[in-house]
Amino acid sequence: MNLVQMLKKEHIFIADTFDDTDSFYAAYSLFLKEKGIIKDHDQVKRLFIKREGVQSTAIGKGAAAPHIFSHEFSQFIFSVALIKEGLDFKAPDQGMVFFVFLIMSDDRDVGLHLKSLAHIARLVRTTDVIEEVKQAKDADDIYRILKENEEKI
Repeated sequence: MNLVQMLKKEHIFIADTFDDTDSFYAAYSLFLKEKGIIKDHDQVKRLFIKREGVQSTAIGKGAAAPHIFSHEFSQFIFSVALIKEGLDFKAPDQGMVFFVFLIMSDDRDVGLHLKSLAHIARLVRTTDVIEEVKQAKDADDIYRILKENEEKI
């Protein structure tokens, strides 16, 4: 598994702060629409909010990994978001989330979702990727940091 191979630099979302996860998902869904990745940003926002409502997608160490399925996605989409000031995702370690790994596809890619989630968990657990990404200045930095850390595992 190689997440960086699935990541397009233009799918990297960077923001300073949000009031809550709902406002993050609203802004992120609008970002996807503006990039031409999706058509119905309200539906995608609702799916992310609904998923977060089931159980927090935070995995600890400053990371979260929300994942959704929708016919809105014609292909598997992997994206990341940096929230510079952090956001309370109700993480199991009570920490703020700074880096969000987002996985989206239709329901044909369940196996790829599971493999991606396992890989993300290993990446976060065994590297300093989150601490390094928090210092990133732009999408190029984030891409480089992810690539370097994936090579370590």
